[in-house]
Amino acid sequence: MEIMNGKDNLQSIEAQAHVWNTLYRFSDSLFLRSMVELGIPDLIYSHKKPISLGELASKLPIQDVNLDKLRRVLRHLSYMKIVRVVEDADNISIADHYKYTLEEPIGFYLLKSYEKSMVSNILGMLQKEFVIPWHYIKEGLNSSSTPFEKAMGMTFWEYLEGHLDDSKHFNEGMASETRLLTSSLVDGCRDIFQSISSLVDVGGGNGTTLKAISKAFPHIKCTLFDLPYVVANAHDDSSGIQILSGDMFNSIPSAQAILLKLILHDWGDEDSVKILKKCKEAVAREGGKVIVVDVALEDEGSHEDALSGSRLALDMDMLVTTGGKERTKEDWEKLVKLAGFKGCKIRHIGAIQSVIELIP
Repeated sequence: MEIMNGKDNLQSIEAQAHVWNTLYRFSDSLFLRSMVELGIPDLIYSHKKPISLGELASKLPIQDVNLDKLRRVLRHLSYMKIVRVVEDADNISIADHYKYTLEEPIGFYLLKSYEKSMVSNILGMLQKEFVIPWHYIKEGLNSSSTPFEKAMGMTFWEYLEGHLDDSKHFNEGMASETRLLTSSLVDGCRDIFQSISSLVDVGGGNGTTLKAISKAFPHIKCTLFDLPYVVANAHDDSSGIQILSGDMFNSIPSAQAILLKLILHDWGDEDSVKILKKCKEAVAREGGKVIVVDVALEDEGSHEDALSGSRLALDMDMLVTTGGKERTKEDWEKLVKLAGFKGCKIRHIGAIQSVIELIP
């Protein structure tokens, strides 16, 4: 090998660092889950002032905490920009020398009590059974089966229906994601919702989105529609929301507008066309709307947006778990025309997802 000059050597080190960081990125996710399970962000925040290593150790739900291990854990949380380390020069003991506070605003999203908490996302998505299929990506590339099916012997949806505890955690995670999205959806689409009189939320889970829409636009007659085992856990708060169960591949209740939030990305193009055709049958002929809330990816090679990495990660999640996909603007235009719509209008709402309004 030729002797590298200083610039080449620096580039080599940076390249190695990139590969190492990518290699260990999985550990950040699992590490984060463990810290959330222990309630470390909540314990730091509830202390109201920088908490020492010894004080934090005394509050953890485990016995005989090793302070050196805990210090290393918190050092990594600091690297992840979740906590901030404050050194107390007057104390030299390991228990009191290091003190910790939450980084703002990142740390807030890891608090169970925060209105936009992502704790349920973390616990739901990082269940062991949902991580195992990622080891089967290779096997899923040359098959119509998903990596999830290869790993678990059934589809993702069959698994959820047969494992109600895991399904509950998954739906809680979806509800958490919905809370993050809903305010942007309501604020960014007021003109759409103000123009409709009835709405069916297809695959609406426990009703988190519909409850927010109903509160913001009380003139809309709202209906929640999902599979029977899902709506069994729907919010029943006498809000006037009608709850119906069924299969969207068979029929969808009629309304002026249909909402498909985080639904079509779960399915490939063939199944998505079937769903959209059922939606077209269900909406009013005059003034009918189909409102899709899903990712709209940038064109190939254009990934400058701050959320591009998250959107591409979601696409890989769909590849592994459901066999679905995230779509570009061109993909959306082709898909809706295959389903019999004239086209679509995409608006960005300050979230990972966009709103795709279908033109009947």
